[in-house]
Formats: sequence, structure tokens, C-alpha cells
Amino acid sequence: MPEYVWIVNPDTGEPERVSYDELDQEVYPQLFHPIGGFCYRVSDFTRLDLPVAPFYVKTWLPKHGKTIIYAPPKTGKSFLCQQLARCVASGEDFLGLPTTKGRVLYMQFELGEEIIQGRFRMTGKNYDEVYVGTTFSMKLDVEHGQKALLRAIDFVQPNVLILDPFYKIIKGDENESHDVGVITDFLDRMMEGYRDLALSVIVVHHMGKDLTRGARGSSVLEGWVDSYIEMRRIAAKDDPRKLRVKITPKLLRHAELPPEPLEAEMNNFEFELVGRTLTVRDKVYEWILNESLHGRTSGASAMVREGVGSRKSVTNALEALVLDGLITKVARGEYIIPTETPSIEPKDSEKTDKIDFGDD
Repeated sequence: MPEYVWIVNPDTGEPERVSYDELDQEVYPQLFHPIGGFCYRVSDFTRLDLPVAPFYVKTWLPKHGKTIIYAPPKTGKSFLCQQLARCVASGEDFLGLPTTKGRVLYMQFELGEEIIQGRFRMTGKNYDEVYVGTTFSMKLDVEHGQKALLRAIDFVQPNVLILDPFYKIIKGDENESHDVGVITDFLDRMMEGYRDLALSVIVVHHMGKDLTRGARGSSVLEGWVDSYIEMRRIAAKDDPRKLRVKITPKLLRHAELPPEPLEAEMNNFEFELVGRTLTVRDKVYEWILNESLHGRTSGASAMVREGVGSRKSVTNALEALVLDGLITKVARGEYIIPTETPSIEPKDSEKTDKIDFGDD
């Protein structure tokens, strides 16, 4: 690749030879055009100004990515996904994992509307920018079901799509590679078609009878995803009635596997990490979140006085949270949680009281 490029100076109207290193990054897309519609020379590609936050859920869910969360029945995987949806939509950490804020569409194919509504209400949490759809008849290996899902995405414009559970969206045999491949191919085409949304997909699946062999059915799914997350119920020694789980990433294509699985316990219908000491960053974020909910800004001085951390540790945490987009600095030493992104309203001609997915 040449070291210089000729551009027109907007002030003089004359051509000038400029070094690539002197160009602003936002100019690169105008100079580097894809070959054949989507291919780039690597030396050009590495200069493109791509997003600095490539994950919706750090290590678990990359943008334009695919994740499977699988578990035996009655493990709480749907509660976990409901919590994940809320955390991504608000930009809140999910079980200690930083998130990048985005709109979420949670498609539930196993539970009725009344049950899902009750679950959302019981948490007492805010679900702005989370959308939910319930239907028992959407099959994504047939054209009618595919069109129904695409219609929902057109309306909602989500950044993250959760499909829960897998066996309800396949009309064919989940043990047959060809039948499963029809769905994965469709989801790949769908994600490609909504690249402007940086759309990612989470598929919730059941574990097979042999718990050592991962999710049930064809191995096509495991080979297709970026992240493969196992969730199992474990005994809560202090109270056997509690729902405690161990969450183990078995595959992370874009990150190192953690040295230890996560252990979490259900509390007020959401999971909380077990045996984890809150960091200063966690405490600072929770402080600002609580103040923002009451319409107040927060500063480092108050947090230091209340023992959240030292001046330096609180300041470092504030800088990191601003960099991650989780809080906003509104004045010198004053911070809040960013306001939610505005909802997208359909055109008058598209408005409907309810999205009707129909029958197969």
C-alpha cells in the first residue's frame, strides 16, 4: 500500500499529497472501498474506524456474534436470559461482566404471556429497551416462521436477539445436521441483513441426557457459535431450597476461558454471584445507579466519605466507567447513568397493537 494519497484540500480546492498517518480516521472509509462488495486489503482494513466496544457482554457475546446457553430443565436459564436482557439494555454489568448498551428482543417460545409478565413484574426492575415476544408456533426452519421473525426485528430494531428455547423453533429433527443447519444458515443471513444494528443472537438450549456431552442434538450448533456456555444446578449447602447454579464457558472464540466457573444464586428472581467481593468499580457504579434513580448526580467526594474507596481508587473507577459508556460526566466531578436511548416508533402505516406471528 502506498504511504501517501492525493486528496482535495477543502479550503483551497487544490490537490495535496498527504501521508496516511496524517489523515483523520473518519476519512478512511471514503478512501478504502470494499472489493467485490465486502472484501478489503488487510492494510486498508486495519485502518478502518470500527467500534471500540466489540462485545455486548464482555467475553460472552461479541457484536455480530452468536452464543448458546444450555442447561438441564428447571435450572433457571430463562431467568438468567431475562436478567441478561435487562443488563444489556441498561448497560449494567451482568454477573460481573461489563456490557455495552443495546436494545434487546427476548423471544420466549415455551412460556405463556401471563407467566412471562409475572416474571418481569416480580423483579421490580426497569426493562426500558427490552422487548418481549411470546409465541408457540414460530419455526425458523420454515419460510413462514422466518418471515414472522424478520417482521418483528423490522419493528423492534434490536441489537441483541434471544431465542428461548431452541427445540421450539425447529420443525425438523434437532439431531439432524441438515435440519439444524437450515436454522443456523437463516440466522447468519438475518445477521448479515441487519449489519447496521450489529445484531447478535443468543440461543437457549437444553442439555442432553449425557451431561458430559453438552447441549443435546446436532453438534452443528456448537461449531456455529462464538461462545458455548454451560449452566448447571448445584447444591446450596446453607439452604437446599435455594436455586444455586454453576456457569461454565466451554468455548470463547474471542477471549480466554476463565480459570474458574461462575457460581450464582437466585435472589429476588435474579442471579447474584456467590462468594464474590465487590470491587471499588462495582460499588461506584451501584452508588451512581442508586442516585440516578432518585434524580441526583454523584461525585467522588461523597463516595470517599462513605468509605466506597480511596480518592484514587474511586477516581480510577469513575474514569473506567465513563470510558466503558456506563456513566456520563455532566459537570466537574458530577456523574449520572446515561439516559436510555429513545424508542423507535413504527410508521403510522406499520402501527399495530400486537405483532401477530400467525400459525405454521
